[in-house]
Parts: sequence; C-alpha cells; structure tokens
Amino acid sequence: MHSHPNNFLSGVYYLRSQAGADTINFHDPRPQTIVIRPPVTELTAYNTDQVVLPVSEGTLLVFPAWLPHSVSANTSAQARVSVSFNVMFADYDTLMSPPLWGN
Repeated sequence: MHSHPNNFLSGVYYLRSQAGADTINFHDPRPQTIVIRPPVTELTAYNTDQVVLPVSEGTLLVFPAWLPHSVSANTSAQARVSVSFNVMFADYDTLMSPPLWGN
C-alpha cells in the first residue's frame, strides 16, 4: 500500500490486464477507523476498509495522490502492463495556495 506525496493527482492506464491481475485496491485513508472496530462477520460496503475496483485493458483511473492504494499479486500466467503517472502544478505552493496570513 502506498500513496504519492508531493503530487496533486495520480493515475494509471492499463495496457494489458487479465483475470488474476485485473483489480486495484483503494484503502480508507482515515487512520482512526482502526481504533474502535467491531468484529466483522461479513464484509459489506459499510464496514470494509478498502474498495476493490475491477480494471480491464484501456481503463484509465485518475485519483487524488494522497489516497492510499495497492494492487494484489498477479496470479495470472501473463504480465499485467500498466502505466502510472503523477500530476503536480508548477509552483503550486506559492501560486495556488498562498498562506492566509499573508493578506
């Protein structure tokens, strides 16, 4: 699991993906959710700590760079081929988000 610090957006484009290598996992970024967690007997959309998205050839995903994500091990006989990228604005810290106390 990882994120992409010092970037605004991250993305991935899938060139080749097949059964056994066709998902990406987005994890809950809130660390406090593990502090008090009742036992889970059945995973649902309301109690899971991740979202597993299916992908296929030609899928393009763009997401906030701070969002933790991972991929499961490739269990297929072929290589999964994807191109990942990050987007950051030049001089973002000075042009896009000046300090509030500077006015």
